Amino acid sequence: MSEERQLDLERDEKQMRMIALTAWREEMATGNEAIDSQHRDLLNTVEDLLLACKLQRMEDEIAQLIWFLKRYVRKHFRDEEKLQRESGFSGYQHHKAEHDAFYLEVQHLESRYREEGASTVLVVGSLHMMCDWLHTHFKQMDQALPTICTTLNTNTSCN
Repeated sequence: MSEERQLDLERDEKQMRMIALTAWREEMATGNEAIDSQHRDLLNTVEDLLLACKLQRMEDEIAQLIWFLKRYVRKHFRDEEKLQRESGFSGYQHHKAEHDAFYLEVQHLESRYREEGASTVLVVGSLHMMCDWLHTHFKQMDQALPTICTTLNTNTSCN
C-alpha cells in the first residue's frame, strides 16, 4: 500500500471517529425533550462541519456554525440554567460558569472569523473547541440533568 493511500485511510479513520462522537445515544438523554432536542441540534451541527471539511466546503459551514452557536448558547444555556435554578441544583454556579466560558469562546471564534476568514487553522480550532465541549460539558456535566428532571417530575418544565 502506498504511503499516500495509508495517510488517506488514517485520515478517514480519524474522521469516522469524530463523526461517531456526534452520534446521539440514549444515555445522553436528560429527561427534558427541549434540552435533548437542543443537544441533538448541536451534535448535528458539529457533524455538518466535519462533513464540510471532508468535502472542502469549510467556508460556508464555519459561518453557519458561528451563526448557530450564537443562537444556541443564548437559548440552550438559558433553558438549562432555568431548570437548574428551579430544582435548587447545588452545582448551578459552576455549571453557569462553564456556560459563560463557552459563550466567550464563541465570541472569540466569531472575532477570529471576521479577522481571518475561514482558515484551516480556524476550522480545526472550532472542531477542537466543539469536540472538547461535547466531551467535557455535554457528556459529563449535563449528566446531572436527568436527576434535576426527576426532582422536578411533577413540574411540567421537564416534559
